[in-house]
Amino acid sequence: MSEASSAGATNAAASDAWAGRAGWAGWKSDLTAAVVRERGAEPFAEQADAPAEALRERLLAAMGTVPTAREAQARTDGEWTRDGVSGSELSWDCGYGPRTRAWLLRPAGETGALPGVLALFEHGGVKLTGREKLADGPHGLTGEVAELVRASRASAYGGRAWAEDLARRGAAVLVHDVFGFGSRRLPEDEGPPRLTEAQAAKVAGLLGTSWAGLIAGEDLLALSVLRSLPAVDGGRVAAVGMSGGGARAGALRVLAPELRATVIVAMMSTLEALIPAHTDTHAWTWLSPGIGSAGDWPSVVGSWTENPLLVQYGLEDRLFPRDGMIAADAQLRRRFAAHGRAANYTGSLLPVGHVFTLEMQDAAWEWLGGVLGF
Repeated sequence: MSEASSAGATNAAASDAWAGRAGWAGWKSDLTAAVVRERGAEPFAEQADAPAEALRERLLAAMGTVPTAREAQARTDGEWTRDGVSGSELSWDCGYGPRTRAWLLRPAGETGALPGVLALFEHGGVKLTGREKLADGPHGLTGEVAELVRASRASAYGGRAWAEDLARRGAAVLVHDVFGFGSRRLPEDEGPPRLTEAQAAKVAGLLGTSWAGLIAGEDLLALSVLRSLPAVDGGRVAAVGMSGGGARAGALRVLAPELRATVIVAMMSTLEALIPAHTDTHAWTWLSPGIGSAGDWPSVVGSWTENPLLVQYGLEDRLFPRDGMIAADAQLRRRFAAHGRAANYTGSLLPVGHVFTLEMQDAAWEWLGGVLGF
């Protein structure tokens, strides 16, 4: 081949390569169309009319095997009273790994059975701590943990240990560690944040489960513990979470119809709106492989329309596209209305970022107290 022919072939190959890259610019729609052709069903589909039981089974199938024990006997390892809160240090066996550590918080001096609330902490890129993100515990926080917690609370919660604040208002609040965090963190995860997250997610996937599935199983177990405690009215229980905690609250709401109410903060969007620009801002603890096959996130979370749901959106939240949040709010309204329970959904579209401000907390507690009666 002459030099001219060789150069021409090279240029043609380069041209083809660039053309291929340009043709791949619409990979999102191409990939979606390919999945639709193969499965015969659209991923991220709105589920306004689907039965709640069907959505629950789809979510479980997407999350994979949930190996956690179904019931656990909680052990009381200590008690304290401080700053208007009486606390009990609890632990229980999940069926694998170290015992889960948890704190049950109640108003100081209260002796009756109170409405129960699971307080679900966020991811925040920090797994050294778990329950400490939302409460100070028996002795307060010191050292590295105190420094991390102060920073996260200042940026996300207005500096407040909100699980303790909620307890002072009349609820029995349980805040517990889960797989990968606090007392349940992996021994390899002593370095930078998220050091082993992808590794653990791969192992879970190979075993037929997922990080989201493991956490959901442990949250279900914690809910069963909460409902069984003599200090709690097991017929009046709720879950509250912001960011990664909101993802946990959303999944738990689907899997546990016994939840009377749920508060989700800064963790709601349609799934398609996240692709591709907003997926990297979210962790494996939520974006489990296949989760979109259960349906679009707002519809799935809105499954049990007989149970009240409050969602607080931050329209300036950089982790979610504004259009995705607005569309999610509309989708939830359609689902609740389709089942004749429009009043059971409250969506607050607020001019804030990825936060659970003091004002948002006060509004959430007022709403939650109205549902649970405290």
